Amino acid sequence: MVAAIFKGDLIKNNIFLVIPSWGKLLGYPTLGNYANHNVIRISEDIVIFFGGMERLVHTPKGLIYYILGLGYYYTKFEIQSGRYITDSRILTGLMLSDFVYDRLATSRDLTLQNDPDVVIAEDVVKVPIDLSRKPSSKQTFIQGTLMRNLFIPYKDVILDFMEKIKDPKTFQIQKTNHMLLCSHWDYFNTILISDAMKTKLKVKYLEPTAGLNKISLRLYRFLIEHFSDEDIQQINENINILKNVYSTIQFDPMHLYSLIEQANIWLKIKIPNVPYYQAPDSDIKYKKNAILQSGNKYLDVIVNWPEQFKQQTKKELEDGAKVIQDKLYHPKSIEKQGIKVEPKREHFEPRFLERPTVKIKQLPPIPMNNIIDILSTLKTIVEEDYDIRSIGEAFAIGRDYIKSMVLHQNFLWDMSKLANIYQRGPLNKGMSSKEKYELLEKIDNWIDLNK
Repeated sequence: MVAAIFKGDLIKNNIFLVIPSWGKLLGYPTLGNYANHNVIRISEDIVIFFGGMERLVHTPKGLIYYILGLGYYYTKFEIQSGRYITDSRILTGLMLSDFVYDRLATSRDLTLQNDPDVVIAEDVVKVPIDLSRKPSSKQTFIQGTLMRNLFIPYKDVILDFMEKIKDPKTFQIQKTNHMLLCSHWDYFNTILISDAMKTKLKVKYLEPTAGLNKISLRLYRFLIEHFSDEDIQQINENINILKNVYSTIQFDPMHLYSLIEQANIWLKIKIPNVPYYQAPDSDIKYKKNAILQSGNKYLDVIVNWPEQFKQQTKKELEDGAKVIQDKLYHPKSIEKQGIKVEPKREHFEPRFLERPTVKIKQLPPIPMNNIIDILSTLKTIVEEDYDIRSIGEAFAIGRDYIKSMVLHQNFLWDMSKLANIYQRGPLNKGMSSKEKYELLEKIDNWIDLNK
């Protein structure tokens, strides 16, 4: 006899949700792998989500909470001491088992505010996109709290996510199907994708990354068990609208709260008649915070963490890892006539991270009056293997020319950051193949945005 599965309502709920550390939330299960190398340290593993829909599903194993919309898993890590790498995955959903959801909902509050539908805690930040019904004094308090706890410390990652949303190639559901970051009992700490994803995209997406177990192709099972065809159609339409809104809204990258304000204006136009969220009574002290509407009926029920999922600290995980830092070869010391020969040490570095030695070349003239011409020239400079400091100088010049033409472009912050990094780079060194590939992809996205 097949155990019953009960599906709750598919609820429209426009929220901004951030999990500052996915690994911490899950008890630091793994460091993961990247490009056939063991990860030795993770410094960032943030999840950012613009939710549009949610659902609670009762299963024989327990409750599953779905958040569906536009999401981003971003990680910064080391495979060698001192050399940081960043990687990311686009998401269309979070699939949280009840014990993980309850850890979010019982996370220690970081503020003294008593608004039950705004959660600013150690392991999660959740804010409704529509704050318009709150008193102006409360909105001002929420704005200041978000700036301190979210928008300032995670500014670069949020802006990076916004650039990803603007990329015409992202969140194309017909090509990718869905991608769910998952803490299900059978697929703990992984991303579930569908075998229906286009082959080229699938091969790239399946590459291992830091902080996660092996990405799985078993999403289809959950889509057919937990959603009807009509549900999937509604979710896909909602994601398309979210993509359209968040890729076109104008906001101030130096004041990221404007992102919430602008999103609220446009989502009300694009998705009218979304029921206003009735928060739990603030006069009643519940055991859990209200993260999702679908979880409100269980605010006094806490599911214990299963013993099968070992919890440890970040230090325990990193200390216990099999660390291979800088492969060193130690030939036996040779002694001859009292003269000691020191062992020769060779520094090992993966080829895709090596910065080659290059000749210093004079930069070509940077155009002054056309954004696409400026970006195309920067792309040529990267392609023709100039030294990294000259690339930084070119980015600084290009940024200043673009600033003189427009009040602001969202990618100017990124240009400034890259210019500063590259201008402090080593002398006579070019870009590694990985840096070059990622930078050319970024410039192509900027060009697409200005066509």
